Amino acid sequence: MMKINNQHKNYVNAVNQTKSGQSTKQTKAEGTAKSQSHVEVNISKEAQALHDADKTAFSEKVQSIKAAIQNGEYEVDASKISSELVRTIQSQKG
Repeated sequence: MMKINNQHKNYVNAVNQTKSGQSTKQTKAEGTAKSQSHVEVNISKEAQALHDADKTAFSEKVQSIKAAIQNGEYEVDASKISSELVRTIQSQKG
């Protein structure tokens, strides 16, 4: 059993503040770009088909995970989660 304590709140708050600052800067830059020019994007039928297929596959995977959770069959590998968390934190530091 994995116990989650409140020590992660400082890290999460710092990440959220960083993201908020970046999104504000990004929004200002997008606003400036929008006022300067108009961009039109056309997506090919093939690209749209790939996008739709990807959405369908993702949706199917989500539904299978939901069903496994509801049936009590979903298993969580705590060691895999913790190692990925550590890897992510280390990559964000450097």
